Amino acid sequence: MAATGMATAAGTAVLVYLVLSGRLCGDAAGGDDDRLISSAVSAAAEARRLRKEEARARRQRRRREARRWPERAPDGWGEAAAVAARTVRFTWAETLGKWALGELAFGMKYYMRQQGNMQHEYAGSDSVLLDGPEVRQELISLLKYLKQCMYFSKKQYSVFLEFGGYDQKDVLIKKSKARLLKPSFTVVRDRSSKCFLLFIRGAISVKERLTAATGAEVPFHHVVLQEGRVSSLVLGYAHCGMVAGARWIAKRAIPCLSKAVEQFPDYEVKIIGHSMGAGIATILTYILREDDKLSSSTCIAFGPAACMTWDLAESGKDFVTSIVNRNDVVPSLGLVSAAKLRTEVMASSWALDLRRQIQQTRFLGFVNRSVSFIRSHVPFISDPRSKVVDVDMLKSQSSEAGSKPSADTHAAVKKRPALVCWSCVAAQKQSAEYCKQTQDKENQTDTNVKTVKVTDEAAAELIDLPELSLQESDEDDADREEKDSALKEADGEEAMELIESLTDEKQELSPSTSAQEPHQLYPPGRILHMIGLQASEEATTSEQRAQEEVVTLYETPRHLYSKIRLARSMIGEHYMPKYIKTMEQLIEKLAEQDIENQLDSL
Repeated sequence: MAATGMATAAGTAVLVYLVLSGRLCGDAAGGDDDRLISSAVSAAAEARRLRKEEARARRQRRRREARRWPERAPDGWGEAAAVAARTVRFTWAETLGKWALGELAFGMKYYMRQQGNMQHEYAGSDSVLLDGPEVRQELISLLKYLKQCMYFSKKQYSVFLEFGGYDQKDVLIKKSKARLLKPSFTVVRDRSSKCFLLFIRGAISVKERLTAATGAEVPFHHVVLQEGRVSSLVLGYAHCGMVAGARWIAKRAIPCLSKAVEQFPDYEVKIIGHSMGAGIATILTYILREDDKLSSSTCIAFGPAACMTWDLAESGKDFVTSIVNRNDVVPSLGLVSAAKLRTEVMASSWALDLRRQIQQTRFLGFVNRSVSFIRSHVPFISDPRSKVVDVDMLKSQSSEAGSKPSADTHAAVKKRPALVCWSCVAAQKQSAEYCKQTQDKENQTDTNVKTVKVTDEAAAELIDLPELSLQESDEDDADREEKDSALKEADGEEAMELIESLTDEKQELSPSTSAQEPHQLYPPGRILHMIGLQASEEATTSEQRAQEEVVTLYETPRHLYSKIRLARSMIGEHYMPKYIKTMEQLIEKLAEQDIENQLDSL
């Protein structure tokens, strides 16, 4: 307290002295002091303004960093949990958050049936047919690496070493346990081929699937080296989870590979992977080639995911070989291609076909009436704005309704089908939106009027939908007419409420979707596609088609993978056993062709 009092007294004395000295010295001295004081005040204000601007810039930078997807693997469990939660939200928003139940269950099936087999598109004029002894030898080498990759992914590590003919001295790195954005990989020395092989496992565990689901795009650039000098820079975007996984592997593999290449300068470095592992392998190859000692690294990618933009994918033709099997959907699966597919599904007439199926099929009619019954008795399910609840409701309650028929089914069945109502309104409104986007901006006013007319017609059709009943009621005709009229009014209000909810949802989602448009991703490098073409069009059954199918190999252009081509086998043909079977068929066919050519030459 004494020190504080002394400081206050001293300050007061100094202030009094300054005031008195200013008065005694005259106007000239007073003017100098005023200028000094004003300059000090302005300097303090400027410093305060700069501090505020710096604090504001730091806050904005933190917000940008929080919104930006991570480009490296998480350091601790806290970061891993945050990335996992964000990945789950992102995956939900891009899948079930966008795709309605009708589009998934019926729209894609109807569109697939209308589309037919699309493998002939990969054998078009832009593709190059590959055959001959050299191609066969290349396929034999690729098949060997594919089998080793399968053993590393599916079998125990000791079985993998035994199959490849390796011992513990040949193992340079072993990371068998995968974590979020930290894939499993190993580096071994192959003495027979004089290569250091780096195998990366695909998405098998839950953490690896979360890595594959982190599908947002992040900036990724590749520095091209020639003779130890930078020749060019390729800019682009790549898959977030795969970029983070590739950088995590590079941090651990580059020192080991650099020492190994120095010790064995005649050895090559090859990175091999399947599915998600193939996408990580290609990005890792880009990173390794930026190191002067590892600039000759090459990559073999089996069924690679669409993981990078066009320029980056084209720049890897000299050192990345991608192999695709028949109808494998993974090389063309991305945010942009999925959005294109959804637009095509919505524009198709699947809703009308679904209405006919419901009217003609007893099982679908029963499921639809069960849904209507549940919606009428459970309040929160009857809310038309809850599309997620509708999905869960139909999945869980369709079987329960078949096992427990209620006595009040007669009264609930008279309501219009909720599933048909939802599907028809959504499909007609979305198809109207699709047509609206394709027209010129000059006719925008007329298009809006037409959209409103289509919506009104859809509402009228929904109100006049035919009734579906399980059996005749024993009630009097008068009571039945009263109930029907009351139900018609209720259904009309429900239909209009559905239309309004869809309109409100569209208006709320349109600004956010147009603000950030994702980039189209492609499979990288040189693409070799194994295509199965029909030998004759007279085959009827699937077994006959499989027996008469001819497998050929084409080098295909990249633009063919900007679109998803639906097929019944598009998931099953992605797995490694299917790749192995197709490659073995192709090798046998090329061997037969070589024998025939030798006989013809004789």
